[in-house]
Amino acid sequence: MSRKLSVTARQTRKGVVYDVYFFHVNDRIRFTISDASNYQDAYDRATRIQEGVLAGRLVFRPKRNRPYESGTFGSFRSLYEKELKAEQLADMRRPLGIVDTILLPKWGHLPFSDLSRQHGLDLILELRAEHYEGQGIRRIINTARRYVHLAMRHRLITANPLVDLPLQPYVARDRIASPEELRTLLKLASPRMQQAITLAFNLPLRQELVITANRTYVYERKDGWWYRPPKAPTIVKGRPLELPLNETAAKVLLDQAIKSPMIFGEWPADKFRRSWRRLTKRAQINDLHFHDLRRNCGSALQEAHVHPGIIALLLGHKTREVSDIYKTFDSWRPDLRKAVTILNEAWTNALKP
Repeated sequence: MSRKLSVTARQTRKGVVYDVYFFHVNDRIRFTISDASNYQDAYDRATRIQEGVLAGRLVFRPKRNRPYESGTFGSFRSLYEKELKAEQLADMRRPLGIVDTILLPKWGHLPFSDLSRQHGLDLILELRAEHYEGQGIRRIINTARRYVHLAMRHRLITANPLVDLPLQPYVARDRIASPEELRTLLKLASPRMQQAITLAFNLPLRQELVITANRTYVYERKDGWWYRPPKAPTIVKGRPLELPLNETAAKVLLDQAIKSPMIFGEWPADKFRRSWRRLTKRAQINDLHFHDLRRNCGSALQEAHVHPGIIALLLGHKTREVSDIYKTFDSWRPDLRKAVTILNEAWTNALKP
């Protein structure tokens, strides 16, 4: 087995850390160096550790799940996962990730009877100190509340001490990309990222649907090309049933130079986010998320006085009003086609100097 040593720098909220891995026999040895002064220092220390493992002086033991005593916060973890599965909540990675990486390390061995409001307040202050944003803190606290609430149903605790923790009021994000920023991004972006930006503006889907765009979801009707995204894997977020394609979106999705049905090929979400951060940093654009391009679409449609129900259908917003709209007309109405045509015109105008 290869003895090649890999040392990779990674930026975290607390500073730069260095991820190290190498192979020994049939095992992949992985660890992190968090207190190195620079890359060379981390590499030298990783080399000494590797030499110790190869010589038999050091032994890495496999990481095992710590057992939790009955009645503790961590002992409910398996039942919590079963509750999520019973609800058929397909998007389980986020809540389970919050429980495993944030809540269990802090409260895992704490008896439910000792859990108090003070623990929730301390967690909020720690998250703020680690520069979590308000919405991120809200998501973590709501997961903790849900966890404890389900434990109450199993008679593990009599009251939920986290029910009324003070959280910052939710403030909707209103950032959109200006025409100058769009032109700068397209000028500096790679061809693949250029197509992703173009598609996100003209086919207003969420990021995960844009980067997994597939030509097999495109079909033709009498009024032009349409796109039917796959069924939503989660009940949390809404998703449009089908969308008409304007000229720009159809050009990207039907590009004959792309041999694979996957327009962008295999593009994992974490790699896409890193590419987007590098692009915005290179373009010297601050605080612009890829998701903000959807807000550009909504803004362009509002300026054109498109009916709010049509905007909600295109963006896939899941509200009571949208549910009523789905019942009153179907997607064959020309309103949707007119709306995506407006997006095409707004895109063209935004790229004009």
